[in-house]
Amino acid sequence: MNIFKMKIKDCVLIEPFKCSQDESVVDVARRLREITLRHIFVVDENEYPVGIISMMDVNNRVVAEGKNPSEVKAKDIMTASIDVADHEDETEEFSKKMLEKNHVMDPVVEDGKIIGIITINQLLKSLDKNE
Repeated sequence: MNIFKMKIKDCVLIEPFKCSQDESVVDVARRLREITLRHIFVVDENEYPVGIISMMDVNNRVVAEGKNPSEVKAKDIMTASIDVADHEDETEEFSKKMLEKNHVMDPVVEDGKIIGIITINQLLKSLDKNE
């Protein structure tokens, strides 16, 4: 067994694409189109991740339900049950959690603020280094 346990802070993190809870769905959809990602994290006033929105959420919870997009806020369609990693979490434990829940990415926080996004690929690479 390796004495050194890698931490999430030792991995390469993706820039945290985020929006506020009160941002309009129209603005969220535009930002998703600009960054060419499928997900954006919703943060509270302290920059802590409280939810996630996917392009499917915009489609299924706004367009398909015939809602007026200019009247819908991010908090109205976000998925609020998300896992958040602390930058000090061990990669091995968090990767198991992500694999169990079939997550491809989760937000990472330091001092209660989002600092990046960890992907399952980065976590698995860290496990390979840790052997």
